[in-house]
Amino acid sequence: MPLTPESAITELHRAIPSFDCEWEEDHLSYPLFNDFARYICSEAEVLKYVESVDEAHRMSQVPACMELFERLLSEGNSDVRDLVTEAIETLSTCPHEREVKKWAGPEVSRIWNSQPWR
Repeated sequence: MPLTPESAITELHRAIPSFDCEWEEDHLSYPLFNDFARYICSEAEVLKYVESVDEAHRMSQVPACMELFERLLSEGNSDVRDLVTEAIETLSTCPHEREVKKWAGPEVSRIWNSQPWR
């Protein structure tokens, strides 16, 4: 059974327990995923200074966040895919976009490179 927005939020918190958002109480998934994109952007700043993959995983949640997006795109229903697509659009405005994109898997990269905001 595909993930729904509600189950995707549960998966997000399981994968990234340090992410906390006020929108969850109101079950507002679009604002929550946009806040998650901004969280990813804030986590990406440190990636400019890491020297290895292991160090990146220790210092930032970006690798885990991008892995989560890949999983949500493959296991989520159309509503979940729309949420992730909008979050990717929000990430495209991140001043650390280059550092984030290094961790994007094939589905996230495909969406990132094929959207009209590019």
